[in-house]
Amino acid sequence: MGQGFDITAVFAGVRGPGEILAAVGDITQTLQFGPIKLAIFIAWVYLCLYCAQRVAYSPLIAPEYRPIASVGCLLFGPLIFAVLMIADLTVKVQEGDITGHDILRYLFGNMFVGRQTLQGRTIRPEDFIELLDATGKNFFEDIGNKDDQKAADQETLAVTRDIILQGIRRRASDILIDPKGSGQFTVRYRIDGMLHVVREIPDEQGKAVVNSIKAISGMDISEKRRALDGSFMAKISEGNVFFRVASSGVLGGEKLSLRILNQATGMIKLDEVGISPEICATIRESLQQPSGMIVICGPTGSGKTTTLYAMLGEIDFFTRNVVTVEDPIEYVLPNASQIEVNAKANITFANSLRSILRQDPDVICVGEIRDGETADMALQASHTGHLVLATLHSSSNLATLVRMMDLGIKPLVMASALSLVVSQRLVRKLCDFCKQPAELDAETIASLRKERFDPSKVLAPVGCTKCNQTGYLGRTALVDVMKLDDEIKAILGGSHLSLGDLKQKGDSLGRNNLKREGLKKVMAGLTTLDEVKRVVSNLG
Repeated sequence: MGQGFDITAVFAGVRGPGEILAAVGDITQTLQFGPIKLAIFIAWVYLCLYCAQRVAYSPLIAPEYRPIASVGCLLFGPLIFAVLMIADLTVKVQEGDITGHDILRYLFGNMFVGRQTLQGRTIRPEDFIELLDATGKNFFEDIGNKDDQKAADQETLAVTRDIILQGIRRRASDILIDPKGSGQFTVRYRIDGMLHVVREIPDEQGKAVVNSIKAISGMDISEKRRALDGSFMAKISEGNVFFRVASSGVLGGEKLSLRILNQATGMIKLDEVGISPEICATIRESLQQPSGMIVICGPTGSGKTTTLYAMLGEIDFFTRNVVTVEDPIEYVLPNASQIEVNAKANITFANSLRSILRQDPDVICVGEIRDGETADMALQASHTGHLVLATLHSSSNLATLVRMMDLGIKPLVMASALSLVVSQRLVRKLCDFCKQPAELDAETIASLRKERFDPSKVLAPVGCTKCNQTGYLGRTALVDVMKLDDEIKAILGGSHLSLGDLKQKGDSLGRNNLKREGLKKVMAGLTTLDEVKRVVSNLG
């Protein structure tokens, strides 16, 4: 650097992007190792990260192309940034839209205003949301754009958007809007399986919000007593989010329930559900079989559908023809044929299964077995050389067999068709930012030592801003699997089969297995004893 490097002389007379790149090349050839080169390197890295971060949140780039765009920005970000910024600045100066006093603020001010962290899209995402009907049309465009619209209408739209956006941002699975009967409506979010009251709105505004959501969902706003169903979608910076809406007349007014089906979060993998490696290996082995039936059971809200999609993610859609029947379709599988149940059009699970069998399927996915006809057809499909995946509401693995018998399925049919039953529950995960060692009483310590677990590894929730003071952030699965081996098939085929004893034995066995899986997660610092007790019961 002893030769006296003048950077202003290098850029003198530069008029276009090509000359800028040539000047940058001259600089890199002149610089030696020293402070200036280090400063330029640091600035280069910062601009790369800044450009990649802007691309990651840009609504102009489709989510599937953002990883490629981010990589490009990490390699050539400063060059792209400089060319676009100087070209835009030149146009503004020529048109008189910007003065010399504002040039530096224009060049560098936007780099720091509204800057987001690079830790993930859920920390500080853009507050952009657009409500669309089921066809993708902006239903409220006129209300948002016309100045002569009533202020009350615009305020209702703003409140509706905020309720929906905050539900998405706070990872809610459901939004409930209920009349309280005291001149107010209550808005609650179900987050990690627990309901939280987030706001109360006046009665008239609450009715207006309910009507606006019903209108965009294609529901009759004049019908306030009969139960109605509908759907709509919202466009946010990360992608599209779909909503399933249900209304019902209740004491004091009309209640609305919104189920959030967030496509932007994407499908999770089987080993990300929280399943142990041993159980994952058992499930993957069954998924590789050409035929058989895998049933995922558990109560409502236990994550059965999520695990079902995770299993589908283990299947090669290019070599196997996959057809699904769902109500509703929660994730789009690009290389699978997905059928959505529509009772009004007589598209039921049973009717769809009949048509699927004529489409040469290799894998059939049944979103939920609700009646004996669907159960019978699913088992028959597994008999005829198809791999069938399905969900069923029941309390344990063996109780699933009892439930299918209640639906009219013969035990011998189940013994020959079923290959694997998966029972599942969900527990809340401890927040990694605030969890701390738990203080246990003597009885709990003795109980854990009896089970050969270390009490010192038990953690407790505290609460911080990251988890909204709950102490929990996210959920993980407790899973118990049952392969239908010769012993179970012999029980099903026995002449002294007692359905009551089978269900009682299944509930007891399922509780014990899930309890032990839960204690393993407690020892790993993932959840708490109270959570396992709440979900499994009879922990002590």
